[in-house]
Amino acid sequence: MPVFISAVSGKGGAGKTTAVILIAGEYALQGRRVLLIDADGRQNLHEWWKRCEAKDNMPDGIDLVTAARQDTIQQVLDAEASKYDVVIMDSPGQDSVVRDTIIRSSHLVLTPIQPNQDEIKAAGEAAQAAAEIADQTGYVIPQANFVTRLTIPARNLEAYRLIRPFVNNLRENGYDSYLLDTELLERNCYRELRSGYGTLQMLELTEPVKKARAEVVSLVGDVETLLTSSLKEVVNG
Repeated sequence: MPVFISAVSGKGGAGKTTAVILIAGEYALQGRRVLLIDADGRQNLHEWWKRCEAKDNMPDGIDLVTAARQDTIQQVLDAEASKYDVVIMDSPGQDSVVRDTIIRSSHLVLTPIQPNQDEIKAAGEAAQAAAEIADQTGYVIPQANFVTRLTIPARNLEAYRLIRPFVNNLRENGYDSYLLDTELLERNCYRELRSGYGTLQMLELTEPVKKARAEVVSLVGDVETLLTSSLKEVVNG
């Protein structure tokens, strides 16, 4: 049975698509078969894929489908997902039937947060959406937040200092929300991927790329820890 992960945020430019590419690349490097579903109307994943094709930088072990309608997504999940080890879905930002379908199919909802108030608000909305669907289905659907596109000066911002207490407050109010330990710094190599350079794991191992790789390995480790705990809870009831 594949693991289903969705990237959900109502804030455009949050770093959702980049995170999907980074995580997919790490899973593929581990030898796991990865399916990416681009369900965001902006089609950022699809654009990245086309640029990779144009530059002959197609990643091994990763396939992508574009599915912007609920019935199309359901067809892909029913007919294709079982062929893969990991399915990662880039959801639309707005509240929609498509987004809810994706969350309903997820073992884990991932939400990137940059240190500003709009990002924090979007994380709260994603947590609420995941909780509502978990209540409807009776399934455990944890929502994991992680800080991304972080700069050193941003660590001094009030918004950055508010992220952890905000997520803690979500948990205290009954939401199954978490803040992952790993933070992704703002890095040129992350931005370059979107221009068609494949995955991070395909780039030459310069010192900046080595640092980025270490971040992504740590992020996927955080994701795996939470997934393991969540799936055990499902099995044990």
